Amino acid sequence: MTGQEHIRFTLDDGARESLYYAVAAARRACTSEQASEGLWGAWKALESTDPNGSFALTSRELYWVGKASRPEFWRDEQTMTRVMGLVQQQFNAWSLGASK
Repeated sequence: MTGQEHIRFTLDDGARESLYYAVAAARRACTSEQASEGLWGAWKALESTDPNGSFALTSRELYWVGKASRPEFWRDEQTMTRVMGLVQQQFNAWSLGASK
């Protein structure tokens, strides 16, 4: 995967919203400029959805979304596990060539 290549994800509204707020919480809690900038980019990417609710992330943005997968950034651990599991499933499908 190149740094500019995009992976398209589709999450239901509740899952996408939970992910969006978790990334925002991680950004507010970060202490380095690099993390702040990376999380800002991921947060903005999550903000830009298509009419069907899908969104695209670069590998860099996906990396920072992964950094937000800590329970303190989520409403509850069960939501985090479910949403990050959906992201992982879609990434795995993409990496096997399903949506390239």
